[in-house]
Amino acid sequence: MKGTTSRADSTTNWTHHDSDLPDFYFRTIQKENVEQVSEFLLKYFFAEEPLGQSLKLDPNKEVRPWLSKMLEHEIREGLSIVVRLRSVDGEESTFDDQQGEIVAVCLNDVERKVSDPEDVNIFTFVDRDTQPNMWMITRVLDELVSGEDIFDCYQVDALVSCQMLCVNPRFGGRGLAQKLIQLTEALTKTLEYSLIISEATSEFSARAFLKAGFHCQKRIQYDTFTLDNSQQQPFQQLTSGGIHTAARLMIKYLK
Repeated sequence: MKGTTSRADSTTNWTHHDSDLPDFYFRTIQKENVEQVSEFLLKYFFAEEPLGQSLKLDPNKEVRPWLSKMLEHEIREGLSIVVRLRSVDGEESTFDDQQGEIVAVCLNDVERKVSDPEDVNIFTFVDRDTQPNMWMITRVLDELVSGEDIFDCYQVDALVSCQMLCVNPRFGGRGLAQKLIQLTEALTKTLEYSLIISEATSEFSARAFLKAGFHCQKRIQYDTFTLDNSQQQPFQQLTSGGIHTAARLMIKYLK
């Protein structure tokens, strides 16, 4: 997540207008958008994410303290996208305007085989003592990639990680999630990366990635997951009878 590589320069001010979705416009997240995007994710991603719901996670206490800081690092890669609602007259916002309701966000990061000292990720920010519920969620994410030598398997030195894909429910069913995945693939190719992964914790996000041509590399059942070297099963209530039953490591290699 170093974000100082010259690769990102070509997508820093990227915008996209889609004829199939004329009511929306897309652009890479700018530094001045971080607070708005953070508020959107707190309201629509962390408050609705199934693992957080099962633990009664309070996003204001366990996520808000670090989310903006993490976003500031990740957007430097030039891969994270915000979708805004166009104004009534069809005119999009000006270059650095923050007007226009945010309706969707796709937060993407770059993970490298050889980490840079400046690299940070969610594990950097979440503290076990002060954010215990969020910490338990990160254990699932860590377990998904544990033992998976993705870099060597696909012979890459870096990959794109789609970390958060979130659409305001009011705008669901319009194809925004699929479009964001497609645009992530396009940006990934532009920056000359060839592998995308996502740790999907909800059934809906897993289906979206499957529809986009990703495959499931690894699956963790929530009702049998145990914390590190213990018998504690924090997500046992997410039983096989519910909608969200497993976390999945989704992967797509862009040939």
